[in-house]
Amino acid sequence: MNFRSHVPAERVRESRFVLCLTETCGANKFGVLSGRAGSPADGWQLRTDGDRRSLIAAHSRLGEMELVAGRQIVTAEKLEVLALGTRQEWDDGLPAEAVIRSVVEAGAIPVLPWGFGKWLGRRRRVIESLIETFDDGSVYLGDNGGRSAVLPTPSEFALAQARGLRVLPGSDPLPFESEYSRAGSFGFQVDGLSAKDGVWPGLCAMLQRGEGELKPFGRLESPIRFARNQIAMQYRTRIASRKRAA
Repeated sequence: MNFRSHVPAERVRESRFVLCLTETCGANKFGVLSGRAGSPADGWQLRTDGDRRSLIAAHSRLGEMELVAGRQIVTAEKLEVLALGTRQEWDDGLPAEAVIRSVVEAGAIPVLPWGFGKWLGRRRRVIESLIETFDDGSVYLGDNGGRSAVLPTPSEFALAQARGLRVLPGSDPLPFESEYSRAGSFGFQVDGLSAKDGVWPGLCAMLQRGEGELKPFGRLESPIRFARNQIAMQYRTRIASRKRAA
């Protein structure tokens, strides 16, 4: 398990691993998994902990992991907004500012995730405007392990941090079979949260208050793999466009 590789051996048993899902419009894998709670599958046992937003996945050898519901919303500006910790659904195509405010009202964590080529030109100006609008810290920017290690750190990260916003690292694997194993390979650690009733309620509250030290872990993508993935994504996008046009 990727999570375990970033924790000292003596602390593995006391650690709780959290994986946030960000499902696209129309997808509901979290709901499917919730329906399987109590039934073992491939060595995993799913159970609820009283919070509809999360599930506990337990494995006799690998330990426990908390799965948290979430959504990925494509805005009118063709940006993405992640809503962490919610089963509410949003339609794509709404203005980014309205989406973020709605996610906050839903009690979830809104994240503006970095994506190669997605924060350029007009969309870059939108991101900068959103950083200024939400300088109360209610929105996060998202880094991910798919960013190439040779690329400069996005300037928006520094702008956000100067305004009091924080950056959440996440693995955010691309939709390829070769990428599935990357989940949990890039993220952050926090200390001081109790696992008694599930970690997510405490972690969510901590993030909403802007508290806690976020300790990043994991490595950015190698240049070769980054280039290969970007070419594959361009091909996938073009195929999808042709199918829609047919």
